[in-house]
Amino acid sequence: MQEKQRAEIGFRQQLTLRSMVIGALGSIVITTSSMYVALRMGALPWPTIFVAVLSMALLKLMGNTNLKEINVTHTAMSAGGMVAGGVAFTIPGIWMLMPDTPFEFFPLFMMTLAGTLLGLVFTAVLRRYFIDINPHPFPTGQAAYETVVAGDAGGSKAKLLFIPMAITAAFTYVKDWFQLIPTFISSETLMKYNIQFGAYVSPMALGIGYIIGPLYTLVWFLGGFLTYFLIQPIGISMGLFADLAEATAFTSSLGIGLMLGAGVGVLLVGILPRVGEIFGLGRSRRVKRRMNAVVPIFLAAVVLMLTIFTELNIWVSLLLIFGTWLTTTMSASITGQTGINPMEVFGIMVLLALKPFGASGISAFLVAGVVAV
Repeated sequence: MQEKQRAEIGFRQQLTLRSMVIGALGSIVITTSSMYVALRMGALPWPTIFVAVLSMALLKLMGNTNLKEINVTHTAMSAGGMVAGGVAFTIPGIWMLMPDTPFEFFPLFMMTLAGTLLGLVFTAVLRRYFIDINPHPFPTGQAAYETVVAGDAGGSKAKLLFIPMAITAAFTYVKDWFQLIPTFISSETLMKYNIQFGAYVSPMALGIGYIIGPLYTLVWFLGGFLTYFLIQPIGISMGLFADLAEATAFTSSLGIGLMLGAGVGVLLVGILPRVGEIFGLGRSRRVKRRMNAVVPIFLAAVVLMLTIFTELNIWVSLLLIFGTWLTTTMSASITGQTGINPMEVFGIMVLLALKPFGASGISAFLVAGVVAV
């Protein structure tokens, strides 16, 4: 009965004025906090679950809400985190390589806007394939859905959600504000042998492991084990690396290379053979007409924005759209299966591909930023 009622909720009851206002204000807060976390930690746990709970709490407080309105609101909020991650993982490289480069707001704004528009257009085109035709598990989205449903149902399900949340909030407050609990625990003994071994004391990291599941958590652990217990200490002892800093730089480059190779593999094996199936086959004529009318307008607008207001030439702008199309498809596939989105890796892939066409210096980072956003 509840499922039938949810299905009958109209468009106006989903996309309401208050959902847009709350979503926009929340997105500002989430963008700011996510930018801080990404720059400080070098990683960004997606705020999807948090904004789902926050949206539900605010709309429940106002009364007369529904699950789809909550979904619209927390989707708008979480978008800020995605944009923040895309910018934080790419653009700071400008000042790392060129410290004297002056900050210019407008090109950065246009880059972010272009990436957002491309993401919206390509996500709309891809949605049917990855949700309806070839459904992926999307573990993070599924966790957000179950969170909202549990909170909406109340009773024991709500207790199971909110009691751990309260305990985690109290623990994190004591750890970060009073600093009574260390953020990171490491082994001084192993460090003498050039083995960096430790653990973050983070309920968030524990939750991420639960969401993505044992397989991908084990793969992450295996990568860390090979790096910190084998490659770095053995390489230093054999004289392959002068010191730990050189070994760390090598393993970082190795990791990026592996991720780029995996991305190319996904493209060649999982995406290109199914291009027709992913983009458009099986759509109704009405939907195709709408897509054919709207998509070219958005793409032309992006090309104009990037060519006029940034340092990108028209050829790089056109090829950037094609690269973003491919990497968005790869991102949908990987995120749908693992809950992990290596956005900066996709940015590097397109950056390297477009370098021969004039994407160098600041423009190269703008290319990576558009793709990552």
